[in-house]
Amino acid sequence: MIEPAIRSSAAGRAVESRQGVRFTAGDFIPRDSIVGCFPAHHFRSIPWHDHDFYELAIVQAGTGVHAGDEEAVPLTPGTVVFVPPGVGHEYRDCPDMHVLNWFFRAEVLDVELLWARHDPLLGQLLDPDRRAGGGHRAAPLVTALDPESVQRVHEALDPIRTGGATSRPAQIARLLLALEVVARAAARDVRPCAPGSPPLVVAHAVELMRSDLAHPWTLEELSHRTFVNRFHLARIFSRTLGVPPMHYLSRLRAERAATMLATTDLAVGAIGALVGWADPAYFSRRFRAAFGTCPSRYRRERSVPGHRAAELPTTSKN
Repeated sequence: MIEPAIRSSAAGRAVESRQGVRFTAGDFIPRDSIVGCFPAHHFRSIPWHDHDFYELAIVQAGTGVHAGDEEAVPLTPGTVVFVPPGVGHEYRDCPDMHVLNWFFRAEVLDVELLWARHDPLLGQLLDPDRRAGGGHRAAPLVTALDPESVQRVHEALDPIRTGGATSRPAQIARLLLALEVVARAAARDVRPCAPGSPPLVVAHAVELMRSDLAHPWTLEELSHRTFVNRFHLARIFSRTLGVPPMHYLSRLRAERAATMLATTDLAVGAIGALVGWADPAYFSRRFRAAFGTCPSRYRRERSVPGHRAAELPTTSKN
């Protein structure tokens, strides 16, 4: 549930788009400030949205899942989510999560903090090119703070919320202190990523399908199980593997069926059921679409002499 204050303040300014709701700085940041604060109660979910300002969200209590364009990350108290302008994200599976949101205007990086984009430490938060990892879209940064670091962030930013830091220089100084804490935590979390490795959400979806091909998978269920909006799952999946999730599932089923046809004595109909195509006629059509021949002929041409039914690859149920 979005707090009533969000509903009322954003009612006239949030803009619906194909990718969700867009919020503007005026929705949450006072006109005479560069930093705004909003404590929010996330109940169940916060739909996909983006904004034209930076967001620094600190989980204070409860649990949930943060979903970006390419991965979903579990949230616990002390987790910090840093979201650049224009980057879509959402919160899923939040039974009772309280978040303290800090927002600051993007234009401050074009004036007072222009140098920060090139800073070795702060650049990983504020430079879109470095955040994107060389040619990809920028993504939210999720990291964990220990209790001492959380306290340091609160001490740096609270005077802005309580009215003790109202001038632009004072707010910038306190913002920098908080960003330094987050940037140091993020630097410790950096892990090398193998070249060409798929986004986590894509790898997760593929593993789910591989683990139980007989399951009647749908895009809706895959999006729920991977904690990503269905539109974004389909888009990032297609961008990574070249085909939508359901097309990829058909390929997996056909390949598994081909292996079993060539290496086991199982009946053709039984193989179809094991890969999720229980209707023999439908199994034959899908298999022919993938291999240009029917399952029976494929078996005659590719069967391995001396194969045994015991060699059937096992399929684990979720």
